[in-house]
Amino acid sequence: MTDSSFQTIQPTILYFGTPVALVSLLNEDGSTNIAPISSFWALGWTMMLGLLDETKTAENLARHPECVVNIPSPDLWRQVEELAPLTGKDPVPDLKAKQFHFEKDKFEAGDFTPMLSELVEPARVAECPMHLEARVRHIHRMGGEQLEQLGGGVAAEVEIVRVHADKAFVTEGKHIDPEKWSPLIYNFRHYFRLAGQELGKTFRA
Repeated sequence: MTDSSFQTIQPTILYFGTPVALVSLLNEDGSTNIAPISSFWALGWTMMLGLLDETKTAENLARHPECVVNIPSPDLWRQVEELAPLTGKDPVPDLKAKQFHFEKDKFEAGDFTPMLSELVEPARVAECPMHLEARVRHIHRMGGEQLEQLGGGVAAEVEIVRVHADKAFVTEGKHIDPEKWSPLIYNFRHYFRLAGQELGKTFRA
């Protein structure tokens, strides 16, 4: 390829096909708030969650350092999208006021069912085929001009302490079957499912 094959662009976001998560967190009154996020990654059993400052998610995580990272399947995309314009912050921050509105009960709003967790206080989302119970280790301040225009953000470093997976996706009693597993994918603000034929596997599989 030559330099003429490329074009310099300024996309609004850089979501190159990332999974979606519904993060469960504890509100001040002990109820569970759930919020969709699409900025997260894992190394071993440590996970980084990217959160904007002006969110109830960041506020709850700083106050009560526990959460559940629930991974929805593609068929749940409409329920996930029902939560997208909602916020647990009242009043709604000025930066979000034009697009978001307050909702106290996200479970009811998204037609989701709370399920008791085993090691943390926030409830799991029963409809999701995978639940990752986690505790916060550190909250890191993030920088950057583009991020500051969105009000700033943090990267919450959490340690997964328990994994619950739908038996339909489990093989050999401990592994996730990659031929059956398909998380909901957020691809430049469009929802997708994993599709296509397996190309191969790493030597560590």
